[in-house]
Amino acid sequence: MWRFMNVIERFSSIEGEGTRQGSLCSFLRLYDCNLRCVYCDTTYSYGDEVDYEVQSVEDVADALRQMGNRYITITGGEPLLQADEVEQLIDVLSRETTPFGPYEFNIETNGSIIAPFQRDNVFYTYDYKCPDSSAEESMHPKLCEAMTDKDVLKFVVSSYGDLQRMKEIVLTKKPKGHIFVSPVFGKIDPQEIVAYLLKNNLQQIRLQLQIHKFIWDPDAKGV
Repeated sequence: MWRFMNVIERFSSIEGEGTRQGSLCSFLRLYDCNLRCVYCDTTYSYGDEVDYEVQSVEDVADALRQMGNRYITITGGEPLLQADEVEQLIDVLSRETTPFGPYEFNIETNGSIIAPFQRDNVFYTYDYKCPDSSAEESMHPKLCEAMTDKDVLKFVVSSYGDLQRMKEIVLTKKPKGHIFVSPVFGKIDPQEIVAYLLKNNLQQIRLQLQIHKFIWDPDAKGV
């Protein structure tokens, strides 16, 4: 039986960050979030006044097929609030392939919920909330332990204090996978981040800039 998803938007673009940055990708943004981060750039994805569509997993899968991209990113909001629906969608599409190879999924999650399921063609991007987000207390205590080698841990920072917290987490928790640091757009100079990485010899952390915010208007939707 098909489940139903609460959908904000679907679109095709390029992956703006992470290990697939610059690659063509289909995006599925799901409704609602359990956090309210100070710097959130997708506030249109949650709240009682937000419009969203209720769509069957079958219809969502068909829309993603028509986009024609091998890579799919499922984001929000917080997509793992609809974990059962997301799992059904992935299982449906994983029985198929594209002219460019099998589907591969990136689930972007806010760090308050750890992976409820694993698949060979799925990785998770965990967004660790640093102190300036006002949401760090919601981070799952087993987040770093739950990560696999293919997962991504992302720190979005807006101050020196956030950088300090990032270093503490990375050096004490020693998470697996890929580790990125990204500036809150317009809040901290990327040069300051580079200087911090150099000063502290943080070889395991990569700086990333959200390239979609340089290609299009930083507040643009559906890109």
